Amino acid sequence: MPDGHGCAACWPDSPEAAWESRRALAPAAELVDESHYGVRLLGCPACGQRFLSVFTERVDWADGEDPQHWALMPVTLEEAVSLAAAPTEAAIDALAPRRRSLRRDFPKGGEPRCFWDEGARVRPHD
Repeated sequence: MPDGHGCAACWPDSPEAAWESRRALAPAAELVDESHYGVRLLGCPACGQRFLSVFTERVDWADGEDPQHWALMPVTLEEAVSLAAAPTEAAIDALAPRRRSLRRDFPKGGEPRCFWDEGARVRPHD
């Protein structure tokens, strides 16, 4: 792949296609499981690439449809092991801040959108 991570099955060129490909990634480890903040490691069944997945949600207690955000970033085996040992927000924020990542924002009252970004910085959450 152009950025050296994944394969055509798990890390296609289009952010929308990459978001759809995320569905086929296999769960590897649940690192943080809270109602408004989740951190998981996923793996591609085709090539074995590991991914860090971060979910955040801000609850505003009005009308439902709270803003949600996902980040998906390929990680090395060493990075996955390190995160599994200490999945802190600081560790996630510091991990490969220039590496291409997939973002999906679902704002309150808006349509979800997928886009390429860098790093897997943890967004504000409840």
